[in-house]
Amino acid sequence: MHKKTMIIVFLVLIMISAPVIYVQGTLLSLENQVRQYLITEKNLDEKTIVSLDGVFGKLPLFSVEVIFADEPDVRYFYTEKNGNIIPLHPSPKPKGYEYKHK
Repeated sequence: MHKKTMIIVFLVLIMISAPVIYVQGTLLSLENQVRQYLITEKNLDEKTIVSLDGVFGKLPLFSVEVIFADEPDVRYFYTEKNGNIIPLHPSPKPKGYEYKHK
């Protein structure tokens, strides 16, 4: 009976941890893809990127929030679609604000 309980506990732990591991792995991979996109395709110096954080949300399910050194009060969002990194909306600013990384 003890062995059976241990097997059930082990299976429950796997069922709980598998989705968490999947989400974290996907977010980490997307963060790396966005970093490469910004550096190689947008020709940005890595020093201009203050933070890159994967976000698990509604739609899109996975995105990355980026904050740049020259615009620390604006959050930019990027996601992956069909193998390409695409920019989403930046955080809202007053009408007439000129976004630097749009």
